[in-house]
Amino acid sequence: MEDPKDQSNEDQSEGRAARYAYMRSDGTLDIVVGSLAAGIGGYAYQFLAGRSLGTEGFAAIGILLTAHFLSFVVVLMPIEQFVIRRLTLGARGWVVPARAVALAVSAAAAAGLVVAVSGDDYFAAFSSRRVFVLFVLATVTLHFFFAVGRGYLAGQRRFRSYGHASAGASALRLAIAVSVAVLAPTVTGFAWAHVLGPLVIIAWRPWKPSRSEPRVTGADIEGFEDKGLLSGLVLAAAASQALLLAGPLVASRLGATNAQFSVVFATLLIARAPLTLGYNLIARILPSFTEMAARGERRELRAWARGIAIASGLLSVVGALLGALLGPLLVGIAFGSGFAPTAYVAAVAGAGVVMAAGGLFIGQILVAKGQSLRLGVAWLIAVVAAVVMIVLPFDDPVVHVVMAFMVGEIAALGALVGAALMRDADESEISHGYQVVKRSLDIAGAMVAIVLLFPVMFVAALAVKRDSPGPAFFRQRRVGRGGELFWMVKLRTMIFDQDEEVFRNHLDELARSGADDSEYTIRIDEDPRITNVGAKLRKWSIDELPNFWNVLKGSMSLVGPRPLVQEEAELIGLDHRRFQVKPGVTGLAQVHGRDSIALAERTEWDVKYVETRSTRLDLEVLFATLGAVFRTPGDQGLEE
Repeated sequence: MEDPKDQSNEDQSEGRAARYAYMRSDGTLDIVVGSLAAGIGGYAYQFLAGRSLGTEGFAAIGILLTAHFLSFVVVLMPIEQFVIRRLTLGARGWVVPARAVALAVSAAAAAGLVVAVSGDDYFAAFSSRRVFVLFVLATVTLHFFFAVGRGYLAGQRRFRSYGHASAGASALRLAIAVSVAVLAPTVTGFAWAHVLGPLVIIAWRPWKPSRSEPRVTGADIEGFEDKGLLSGLVLAAAASQALLLAGPLVASRLGATNAQFSVVFATLLIARAPLTLGYNLIARILPSFTEMAARGERRELRAWARGIAIASGLLSVVGALLGALLGPLLVGIAFGSGFAPTAYVAAVAGAGVVMAAGGLFIGQILVAKGQSLRLGVAWLIAVVAAVVMIVLPFDDPVVHVVMAFMVGEIAALGALVGAALMRDADESEISHGYQVVKRSLDIAGAMVAIVLLFPVMFVAALAVKRDSPGPAFFRQRRVGRGGELFWMVKLRTMIFDQDEEVFRNHLDELARSGADDSEYTIRIDEDPRITNVGAKLRKWSIDELPNFWNVLKGSMSLVGPRPLVQEEAELIGLDHRRFQVKPGVTGLAQVHGRDSIALAERTEWDVKYVETRSTRLDLEVLFATLGAVFRTPGDQGLEE
């Protein structure tokens, strides 16, 4: 028989492989390549417009791009995330709520108003101020449909199409811009190129009905509301962008010269370039995180949060080194030698951007769980930390600004990790002291029980061997804490290699009893698989004495819900609250009827234990178990 230790190591390896399997899944590479192509195409469009129009003509395009960027990142991208989450949770049809449309309209109106009150010099290349405002409104409106369309593609797990659409929009924009530059380089022509680019989303038909079945069931998504989620996403996006974009403005308020202002602007612009890839990768990780959240895989999500935080910390060192070595060179090539920062400034900016990327990804865990309040508070903490840094005295305004940026991103990363690791509202708060006492009691109790009851187990094992062919001990996979499987050891009480039909019929009865609220119990009456010795061992629960070995190893506890086989656990749901604690040798259900009560009632007792567990309750259950063994018949037919 397979060694449980080897199987456990294999399970851990499979778990680690599954955690990163999405990187190898269909479409991830397309998103990465598409994002890179979109970023390169976007910069190429700006450089081409700048070269063709000169400083005076490019000013109007710069305002158009700024209005687009702010509205897209602060409003339209949260709408895209909202759509992805809704579709991942099984929604169909038009999933964009009226408040999302209202937000997009407000963003367009705000952008148009800002442009309308700008100086007259920016409108010189257009026929009128009204035409320029209409270009801004058209940009925000068409990019709204582009964001919603991409949300549909990602929510339906059409990741290849998502990557292709991202690259396609940038390619169409650049193609029109090249034609304009060759034929007649005008501000209006480049503005049309920017406005028409997102129309490419139509080619991928994002709104066509999906033929694939939802990956999460109705039971998984029960209680997954999105009330206030969109507002929280917009608030968090606004706070995060304040850290990324406010640097040049803050520098001017700190007394920076025009040259220093330009250095800050150019440095942060180049440093932010990799975040374009991060923004698009949201579409790949958010569906997976949403599925985990819907299935109650809290431990897995926390593992992701810790892993991303650790990776961000390590990669920030790499970012600082690359910034110091390449930052001044890249900025100088792109803007000119006068814009190049010092190596120190470039290093700080590089580290800060890596932290920003880590915070962006960890934030998707909170988005997936619908915890917009935690998300917004975390980013507000980051803004406060940056403001505190700004208040502190610095001689050089450039260093002052980039230090405030990095400190803000570090605070954001820390706050987001803390929010992602916090217990959810439906998870009981258990003190560390109780956990220490419980584990100590488990170890001491298991050691004493193994020593004192060893003669009983030895005699019982001999009786099992003599009564029927097969091993004396039996090892079976059971469902433990967090839905993880482990090997549980028992004395064999059934015929070795018995017929599985009895157990299958038992599972069918359990499933039917759950549907019609009947009193069918987890015990199988008159089970033909049980041996003569096995029946006696079960009556006095002697077959469960080897469970103390599982307690000593840490896969079980003295007190907790009895471990179920996987098929029975799936009838309850692996995200059920009873699986938030280690299974026990005994529990509240065992002292209130053992296996003579229905599965639903047994589960209610298990939930009550999870909600009220304490050292006192554990001791009461242990003492009550002794009486229950003599008072109530034991297992009469559980699958071993």
